[in-house]
Amino acid sequence: MNNRSILRLITLFFIFIFILINALLWIAHQHFLKEREGEQMSRFFLAGQLIHHSNGNFTNELSTLMIRQSTLAPDLLKSKGHIQERLPFGMLIDYKDRTYFVNMPPPKMDPRFKPRLPPPDFKRMEKIVLEDFKPQSILPFWIVAIAVDILILLFFGYLLRKLYPLHRLKNAIIGYKDGDTSLNVPISGKDEISQITHEFNQVLEKIAAMKEARSLFLRNILHELKTPIMKGSLTTDCLNDSVEQERLKRIFDRMDYLLGEFSKMERFSSGEWKLNLQDYRFVDILDHTCDILICDKNNITIKGEDSALMIRCDFDLFAIAVKNLLDNAFKYSNAKPTVLILSHSIEICSIGDPLPQENRKFDKPFNRAYEDSSAGLGLGLYITYSILQKHGFKLEYHYASGLNCFRIVLNKRYTDTITS
Repeated sequence: MNNRSILRLITLFFIFIFILINALLWIAHQHFLKEREGEQMSRFFLAGQLIHHSNGNFTNELSTLMIRQSTLAPDLLKSKGHIQERLPFGMLIDYKDRTYFVNMPPPKMDPRFKPRLPPPDFKRMEKIVLEDFKPQSILPFWIVAIAVDILILLFFGYLLRKLYPLHRLKNAIIGYKDGDTSLNVPISGKDEISQITHEFNQVLEKIAAMKEARSLFLRNILHELKTPIMKGSLTTDCLNDSVEQERLKRIFDRMDYLLGEFSKMERFSSGEWKLNLQDYRFVDILDHTCDILICDKNNITIKGEDSALMIRCDFDLFAIAVKNLLDNAFKYSNAKPTVLILSHSIEICSIGDPLPQENRKFDKPFNRAYEDSSAGLGLGLYITYSILQKHGFKLEYHYASGLNCFRIVLNKRYTDTITS
């Protein structure tokens, strides 16, 4: 799960709230126990005083303190109970989840000390055992604590259930980006996320229909053009050998190659083309590019041809990218274009007017400036940009000293590995 995922953040938030609330409940529980213990000791302290200073009705006075006399023997409590606290004239003992007060005589006094008042008769009261009958159960507290925890967990589960379709929608979008066009995200509920999912499914259906129509249209065009080109090529072969016959043959071969190139670009743009990456010398790619353009290599000024630059690429696609750049250089310049082969880049430069600033964004096939222009420089550069981006390369443009320069920036780390 992504560290910045909404589901992850909400989960961490609920974990924090859950721990915080239970920590506060534990603190409240400890405080409650201390308050109860202090209140119990106060009642038994007053009961201990009543033992020696009763006003007559000892039982009723104890009842007001929620305390009564017990029939348990003091020796039993002392031997099997747990001493909780020692008071001036007795001790508090826990025995079988109840608290008892066992009266104890005071320590022996110095015979030289003579009290001003006669002391109580401790022997008469020595066997008295008091029992606390006030309800001391903390069950209601734990019921409330457990109810709070259950409510938090139920709300957390409800929130996750509501947000989980958002996670499915994200995975569906990622799958669509990777080429899975047969997506149909399930919809449940009528909230905003369900509405977004519904709209997403409709958009997918429209895009799939448009892609299917475009693919069918292009394939029909390619199929219909293939027949006259083939007939023209066969007719050319039947002509007598001559300059015109050779020229016609090259023209029909060129048209046949362009149809194949259009087919490749259709597959590439639709995401069906899988790159066949291998190591090639750039000079070999350049030779193939010249064959595509039907031009002599002498019509190009090549610098750095002896650099033996190796490129890991799809041979056909990369040749198309270079072909588009050279084709533009031939079209919009009267001088020879220059191909500069460097260690980590390739530059194709030609003399001419600079590109307008709005035309220097190659990530779209057309913009308003391209559509209003008959000079081109739209689709070809977009195709080149897309092919290089698919390879992990970059296409850059700069203008200096009357030269339009398009630079193909290669992967520096990889070319270092190849050259070493």
